[in-house]
Formats: sequence, C-alpha cells, structure tokens
Amino acid sequence: MRQIEKGFAALGALAIAVAFAACRSDWDVKRDAGVAGDRPGSRAGSVDDSAPVRALEISKSTRILPGSHFRPAARIGERSSAIVIRDQRGLTLDLSGVELSGSPRGTDPDQVDGWCILIEHSTDITVRGGTIRGYKGGIVAYDCDKLVIDGVKFDDGYASRLLSTTLAEDQSDWLYPHENDQDEWITDYGGAISLNDCTNAIVRGCRGRHAQNGILLTRSNGASIYDNDFSFLSGWGLAMYRSSENVVSRNCFDYCVRGYSHDVYWRGQDSAGILMFECCSDNLFAQNSATHGGDGLFLFGGNDLVLGRAVERGETDTGGCDRNVWYRNDFSYAVANAIEATFSADNWAIGNDLSGSHQHGVWGGYSSRMVIVGNRIGDTLGGGVSIEHGQECVIARNRILANDIGVELWWDEDPDLVGGPFGRAKDTASRDHWIVDNYFADSGRDLVLKQTTGLKFADNNYFTGSAPIRGEGITAQGALERGLEPRDLMKGVDGSLPSGVAEDVSVAPSAETLPATLRDVLDYECPPVPGKRVTNAKDRGLRLGLDTIVMGEWGPWDYASGEPRPKQREPGGLFAGARWNATWFSWREGVDPRKDVDAWRALAAEPLAQAVVDVWVNPWSSDAIKRQVGNDRFGLLASTDLEVGDGGRHRVRVVSDDGVRVRVDGKTVLENWTWHAPTRDEAEFELTSGRHRIEFEYFQIDGAAALSVELERIDAP
Repeated sequence: MRQIEKGFAALGALAIAVAFAACRSDWDVKRDAGVAGDRPGSRAGSVDDSAPVRALEISKSTRILPGSHFRPAARIGERSSAIVIRDQRGLTLDLSGVELSGSPRGTDPDQVDGWCILIEHSTDITVRGGTIRGYKGGIVAYDCDKLVIDGVKFDDGYASRLLSTTLAEDQSDWLYPHENDQDEWITDYGGAISLNDCTNAIVRGCRGRHAQNGILLTRSNGASIYDNDFSFLSGWGLAMYRSSENVVSRNCFDYCVRGYSHDVYWRGQDSAGILMFECCSDNLFAQNSATHGGDGLFLFGGNDLVLGRAVERGETDTGGCDRNVWYRNDFSYAVANAIEATFSADNWAIGNDLSGSHQHGVWGGYSSRMVIVGNRIGDTLGGGVSIEHGQECVIARNRILANDIGVELWWDEDPDLVGGPFGRAKDTASRDHWIVDNYFADSGRDLVLKQTTGLKFADNNYFTGSAPIRGEGITAQGALERGLEPRDLMKGVDGSLPSGVAEDVSVAPSAETLPATLRDVLDYECPPVPGKRVTNAKDRGLRLGLDTIVMGEWGPWDYASGEPRPKQREPGGLFAGARWNATWFSWREGVDPRKDVDAWRALAAEPLAQAVVDVWVNPWSSDAIKRQVGNDRFGLLASTDLEVGDGGRHRVRVVSDDGVRVRVDGKTVLENWTWHAPTRDEAEFELTSGRHRIEFEYFQIDGAAALSVELERIDAP
C-alpha cells in the first residue's frame, strides 16, 4: 500500500490519468462533468446520461479523476451499485476531490435508490476521501476483513418523508429496528455506510448529513469507529445488530431524532444517536457525543431472547446485549431516554452526561447487574434512573439533580414478558439493588420503590425539602434485632431520609464491603482509544436544550450549518384553514356502527357536542370537547366545503383509531370501518376545479384514540 501511494505521489497527474484511464472502457466518466445531478443539456461538459449505465469494477488500486460525476447505480446480480469491488485484496480506491452522485439534485430523499460502492468478499481494502451523494446506500460491504473507510463525506441519502406535524404525531413515522437478519435496515431505511459480516474494519473521519442513517453494523465485529460525524439525521447515527467487540470513540451522533414537537409530544419513534439491537456485546463506547437524539443510546437485548427464538432453535443460555461499557459520553437532551438498556446484563455506564431528557436518564427494564457510576443525571421529566424487573444493579456516585424522580425501582404485573419466553428463561424479580454514595438534590421525589426486595443503601447524600419517604409495607432484614426501624437503613450520611414513596419493599443492611461489580467498575481504567475529534457540545458551539430540536418534512433542522429553518408541514395539508362542521354523539346505549350504520348515524340527532373545527389532529379537537364526549363509544360526523383551484389527482391520508370513512361529493373514497390500533390509510382520486363536499364519519370504541385527516395534490402543475 505504501508503495502504491508513493507511486501516485511520484508520477503525479500522469499516474492518476493512467489509473483512471484503465477503468474508462467500463465506466464512461468525464472529468469536470458539471455539478452532480446535471442532465444532458444542462450545461457544457455534462455526462451523457442517455448512454447505458454500467458498474465500474475495481480490480487494482485506482484514483478517480477529481470532479463531479453523475453515475446512477447499475444492476449487479440482486443488487444495484455504481462501483463494485469483489474478491480483491490489498487495494485502495481514492476519491479525493471527487463527488459521485446517484440522483439529480432536488430528488426527494425517499426517491433516491441504489448503492454507490459495493464491496464483497475482500480483504485489506481502503476507500479514501471524496463525497458520495444521492444514493440509498453509500458504501455497502459484505464479508470483508480489514476494510478501511477514511474521510468520506455522505450527503443527500435516503430518508423517509415524515408525516408528523407540529400539532400531532403520525404513527407511521415510527421506525422498526427489531428485525435485520434479512438486510431490513439498509433495504428499508438506507445508510451512509453499511458493514455486514465484516471483521476488523476501520471507519474514521467520515461525515454525513441530509439522510436518515449514518453507520450500520450487522454481524460485524472488531471494528474501530472514530472521529466521525453523523449528526442531524432522522434515524440513527450508528446502529449495531449482532455486532460485538467494537470500539466506538470520539464520534458525534447528535440530533439523530424524529417524533418531536416542542411542548406538544416527545416520542422519539425509536430514533437514536447510537442503537444496539440483538446480541451486541463487549463493545466499548468512549467520549462520544449523541445529544438531542430520540434516545441518546438505545439498547435492546433482542427478539432471540425476548420472544424465545433462540430456544426454538435449540440454543441455551441466550444472552442479550451484554458487558458493554459506556465511558464519558454525552447522551444529554434525549427526546425519550438518555440511555435505554433493556433485557441485558452486566452493562456499565461510567461518567456520562445523561441530563435533560424527557423520560429517563437511564431506563433499564429487565436489566441485571447493570452498574451506573459517576454519571450526571439531571433535569429529567421522568425518572433519573428507572429499572423495572431488574436484579443486582448498582447505582453509585452519581449526581442525581432536579429530576421528577431520582431513582425508581419496581416490579409490576407484566404477563406478556413475565409469563412469556423471557420470563421462563430469566429472573424477572425486582431485587438486590445497591444505592451507594449518590448525591440527591432538588428532585420531586428522591425514591419511588415498589415490590422490590433486598435493597441496600450506603453513604448517600440527600438534600431535599420534601417530606421523608412514606408508604406501607417497608420491612428490613435484621433491622429490628439491631434496634433499627426499616427506614433507618435508608438514611444518608447526615442521618437525613430521602423523600419519596415505598410500597412492599424490603431493605437489607449494607455490608462492610462494596458489591463485587462496583469494585470492578471503580478499578476500571479505560484503555487508550483512537481519535482526536472534539466532542464536547459546548466546545463545538452546539445549542443545548430540547427546544433546539426543530423537525422538518425530512428530518431535524441542521441549524449549525446555517441552513434555513425548515418549512413546517401544515396539519391538514390542503384542508388547512377549512371549517369543519362537527357533531359528536354517544352510542354507549345505542347500536354498534359496524352492525347498523344507519341506526348509528341517527344517534347524532341527540349530540353530546357540536363545534366548528379548523384541523383534525385528534378526534375531539379540544380538551373542552373531550370532557363533554369522553373517551369511549362515541361517534363523530364532520363535513366541509373545499374550493379547488386547479383540478387534478389528489390523495387523502387518514390516521385513525378506531373506524373511519371519507366521502367526496357523496362517494366513499376511503374506508377502514373496523376496531384497530392507530393505522394510516390513503386513497387517491380526481378533483375538478370548483367546490367539493368532503365528509367523514368516525367511531371510537375504547382504549387509545387517534384521528388526523389530510389532503394533498399529487400531480401539481
């Protein structure tokens, strides 16, 4: 490799031209071909895109001539790619000064397709420099060892159109990361870099914007991922599946988020700065920044364990995502959880910033032997540390400040999990946790404890103005024999008690020695990790706070780049500003709409409420209407007159829970007249210019409720 690089340097432009000429017969690329995305005739020197598109196959070290090259992906077997490296060893593809474009500029992100570079069954391959834009997959590798991706920029990749608005969430925007054994992630969601069944890869100095996902690791082990910046994405900065023994250091995965409207809803929709699903173990994450994500870090043990798939295959002692270390990362200001780590064991969170999240600093449902040490966890609207059905976890030396709840530990009825495959294979009690040497201050309640046994407290500091912990059924092991009340075992270093609630809880005297897991963490020294990137958010000039998250149609606003604030989707689309005459009525004592719709409609003659509604983001339109109507067994009839300027093809989009039917000028165009979870339905039809009567009817049975109604033109002139 060094000889090749020296050769390029010595021969200069001549060697570059020769290397490039070697591939011109297979790939007709011209130097300085105009801006990426130019079509024939757009400017002098553009690529002739009418010529047949063939993939460039690389079989030796090659440098593409600098310039912008429009090159859509070509079919390669079952895949589509612009460049292919297959069954090679020890070569470099140098893209310095090159922009490769797979789609014209201005292409909607959900319409880009194909991959730029496909690398298969190869060893010791390096891809260096350049910009890749307008592809669904930037660099996609299968079955490679010692692959290096160095300093490549990615832009304008695939992203799904977000249908949530500032007023209401659209359920269709949720991601589904739970399945990836059949390439679901790269196929459905795209990614700048996708490594599959790769070992010992290095990804360094890369950057990605204007897309859904950054780096995807699938069944890939031993990678070093450092000095990268995949931020302001609408999905995942780094997503890992069945990938272990990787080192991830000094990267930025900030603002990887969706499902958020400030002060309205904060769902996250399974977006995350870092995602870890299905048996990702023994990984080290050090000094990364993943702020303002759906989650900062989202770990799920996997369906092999939770749904019992591994047992069905005859495997025993299946684990989750275990023995991972998160060391001095910034996971603050998450829409949902700074760290979500579930159905897993022996994970360590050391010295991280986990503050400012909406739901939890740490959510550790069904975790065992999780150690949370030396973290800052503050200003969380939910629990600072929340562990449901967990065992032998250690919460020590943390600053737990100004949360709604400092620490909450509990067991509850959860028949699907406790009684399911996971519960049959693993302990699901809430027991034997340690709370040691923490600093509690200014939280609404320091502790909320329920149906938890064997808790041990030692050397905590409580600074609270609230009443001491209260509740029924607090017992202690060995306390009475020592002349102590159970609450005495919970006292802090100055004799003060925490505030909060405890029910059906047992407390045990703390031992003279610390638990072994805590001793191991306190003795832990993070090994040297690669990378030099500054990841501190303040040093990089990032704004802090959830109010800095502004979602557009394709993802979060990259305010740091100076880009204009994204235009917000108008709730209702072409229905924005319409005036709907709405009537709500009860059918609690009347006929079921699925059995006799005419008799059900007749109940509207005795309405519970009537109003004029501007936009539909729920089935009530206001809290006042909801108080009048209630949540169960009500119907809704609504109509408006819509003035259409230019006729053409239109689409109505409805999210409903439960039944809905839409009519245009008396003709039914959309119907889902069933009892269902939140569901998105669409229908297309022609509308001529002029006035049209739009009507819909809706029924709610019970439980969750949802209703949004939008109209858009799909063949705009």
